[in-house]
Amino acid sequence: MARVNLLSRARQYAETGVAMARKLTDSRRHKERYMLQDLSAYETILRDGLMSVRHYRPLDETEVVIEGKTQPVQQQKYRIPLVLVPPLGVFAWIFDLMADRSLVRYFLAHGYDVYLIDWGSPNRDDKHLTLETYVGYWMPLAMKAIRKHSGSQQLSLLGYCMGGLLSLMYLASSKDREVLNLVTIASPVDMHKTLSGRLSALIEKPAHFVRKTTGFRLDNLDDKLFHIPGPMLSFMFKMTNPLGVVSSYIELLRNLGDDDYVARYMTMNEWFTNMPDYPGGTVQEVMRDMGLYNQMVRGRIKVGGVLANFADITANVLAFAGETDVIVSIPAAEAIMDVVSSRDKTFHVVPGGHAGVFTGSKAAHTTWALSAAWLSTRSGGWAACALPEQAT
Repeated sequence: MARVNLLSRARQYAETGVAMARKLTDSRRHKERYMLQDLSAYETILRDGLMSVRHYRPLDETEVVIEGKTQPVQQQKYRIPLVLVPPLGVFAWIFDLMADRSLVRYFLAHGYDVYLIDWGSPNRDDKHLTLETYVGYWMPLAMKAIRKHSGSQQLSLLGYCMGGLLSLMYLASSKDREVLNLVTIASPVDMHKTLSGRLSALIEKPAHFVRKTTGFRLDNLDDKLFHIPGPMLSFMFKMTNPLGVVSSYIELLRNLGDDDYVARYMTMNEWFTNMPDYPGGTVQEVMRDMGLYNQMVRGRIKVGGVLANFADITANVLAFAGETDVIVSIPAAEAIMDVVSSRDKTFHVVPGGHAGVFTGSKAAHTTWALSAAWLSTRSGGWAACALPEQAT
């Protein structure tokens, strides 16, 4: 009898192992079946090269569920549209993840007219793209298109990580006073207090000495040497928390029988595994001006031929840092408070690491909720009527 039970149990384990192997293979071969991101309806109102601008349609539902909490959909719209600005090195759909963890749907439900700037998917042929391209050329184009489409000159910006820094540089270089509100999430103004910036802080003085005595500058090197392919960027990001990567994979193995869990895992994993290239020209500038010489914390940075002075920024500012963010420390994100001239500025430390502070399981009830409440009193009140349905 014992031998029969042992054989039966071994057979069950073998069948379970085969089923797990099949599920893993299926999720890899046909990952599109498990992807839950980028599902909110939108129209593209501008396209210029890699860059495009989306306008999200009002929600059809009367209520949505965001991280376990039911939220009635506000039918009226605030007068001032909200523009989402992604960082480089990721795809714009991170703002529109699973239905219950979509920042886009959250703000649509709260009555905001939502636009998003999509930086596209650069490859090695786009190594020449620089901060001037993003800040001095594409952002003004995007803002002009959004103003024309929305009928509102006044706008609010919300940027995550590098998206917040691009927004800062745009405001400082363009002197755009019609952007009334700026929200930054885990945006490292003081680069020397980030995970990668600590090394830059150590070599700043030696690098300055070499530059002064030999005339050598990072500018002398070809920008292709600084180009970071997407797979390498993904590896670098995962190595900031290798134990987290291993533990999440173990949890996946434990929950392979749960299709919903697998779909959520695959969606989040796509963010960290499938990253677009980071253009060499931009990396070169970031390493030199923002990393090595830490110019942003000094209040000014050169964008092409324009000096962006952060003291010229008077927009209302709300900034966030993640309590357990190992990539962007709390002081790195808080430095924005010292470089802008805004009278209305607020800083919050909220739960989460670098991704969690933006779209983790607690973000909707912390980062998003605080942002929505803060913007609600600074978005011009309700428009006279709901915006008309836009054609596809």
